[in-house]
Amino acid sequence: MDFDVLIIGAGPAGAAAARCLAAGGADVALVDAHKFPRHKPCAGWISRKAIEAYPFVDTARRAVDAAPFRRLVFHSPDLAQVAEHTSRSHLGYVADRDALDDALVQAAEAAGAEPVLGQAVVDVEAGEDGVAARLKRGRRLEGRLLVGADGVGGIVARATGLRARWNPRQLVHTHSAVVGLTAKQVRAGFGASPAIHIAPGFGGATGYAWAFPGRRHVSVGVGDRSSDPDRLAGLFRTWWDALVDLGILSASADRPKAETFPIPAGAAVEIEHHVGKRTVLVGDAGGFVSAATGEGIYPGIRSAVLASECLLKALEADTGERAGSTCQDELLRFRGRWRREMAGHLQMPNVNVTFLLPLIYTNQEICDRFARAFLFGENL
Repeated sequence: MDFDVLIIGAGPAGAAAARCLAAGGADVALVDAHKFPRHKPCAGWISRKAIEAYPFVDTARRAVDAAPFRRLVFHSPDLAQVAEHTSRSHLGYVADRDALDDALVQAAEAAGAEPVLGQAVVDVEAGEDGVAARLKRGRRLEGRLLVGADGVGGIVARATGLRARWNPRQLVHTHSAVVGLTAKQVRAGFGASPAIHIAPGFGGATGYAWAFPGRRHVSVGVGDRSSDPDRLAGLFRTWWDALVDLGILSASADRPKAETFPIPAGAAVEIEHHVGKRTVLVGDAGGFVSAATGEGIYPGIRSAVLASECLLKALEADTGERAGSTCQDELLRFRGRWRREMAGHLQMPNVNVTFLLPLIYTNQEICDRFARAFLFGENL
């Protein structure tokens, strides 16, 4: 075998798995079609839960100088009402996603993982005795175990028979852009203590519109269950113009060209199989994304860490160092672990959100409850 574990996809989930496995003594290949840093459409929001749970994420956050925020501003769908949740401590951070992913890959490499970047995977195999990945340039990598961290459109789930395709209702389609700003423009639009802005149900969307300020950029976007490109583009234009009218964005700023990207929001709880023959799916590839917010960095990393603990035990069983169980037995433990420890965070709130949502703007307690649900996955 070339490696103990082949990880396909070097986003936050893949990089986190590579770091944890390498730190645990495994020989790991971290494979991605792109060289890093690479462009990734994303709001760049890092949950405080990720920072508190995983020191290596906090180190990456510091390395890329992610911008903290202590305020969350809700806008009503028609933008006529506003409510604000504030905190004395940081509620989260907004990072340049391209730089953050690069920092996490570097952390994996520092732990001992071998990056195989800029080489697309064209096929994978998972057999009784091992796994393999064939790269576009012809190289073949062999290993004991396989991790699919290759995102919503990845090859691993399809090639191993874990998922032929997504159900359309499992996907939220985002239309977003990252716009460069000066530090002065950030302060002028978002405040001396910058706030993130969201508008649930904006323009009739089943998701929400957002504006998340970083140190010298802002991520602007909308999310909706509809995949209609004209509808998404129209929502984005209207939201951009509204931010200008509200004084959050400068009137002199040129409206950028936005990108559309699907997110499997909350899909993990509906997927029957995340574990196949010598294979585990994590991150977006496994649908580990919050249903309520579409936030995937924290749940993606958490799924990867939990999977890595099972993978290390599976390696021991595979080499005979762990008696009383098989490699596949240990991998299958991932199914129960993530459901016990993550399902609550991934699912929609357990109340009638349609009924409570208008109360955000008239009742501070409801506003604060919604903010905690949005930011930390707490139940309403």
